[in-house]
Amino acid sequence: MARKSKKKEIKEIIIDMNEFIVTYAATLLDPSQNLSQLIYETAKDDLTKMDDLFKDNGFGRKNKFVNIGEGFLRDWQGLDEAEAKQQADQLAKEAIDYLGKNADFFETWRTD
Repeated sequence: MARKSKKKEIKEIIIDMNEFIVTYAATLLDPSQNLSQLIYETAKDDLTKMDDLFKDNGFGRKNKFVNIGEGFLRDWQGLDEAEAKQQADQLAKEAIDYLGKNADFFETWRTD
């Protein structure tokens, strides 16, 4: 089986990260809101603002978002922990940007 392109694999993990965080948000926040847009607006300038939104001391941001990307980077690129953490932070920023550009897609996915 041919290996997927780097760009395609990164897009898939970004989608996974966003699906996890949107699903997590629905367990804590009013699911009738546009949670994808709310997460994006909250975290677009500072990912740690998710901690205040979820009132979970960073659990969601770390375990339902950043760590998913970090695990992917460690497995896929064979990075050590320090390098994976650094790259995972950048990947998380890219994922939030993607969420903002595709909030309607994620809301449809979440509510259908």
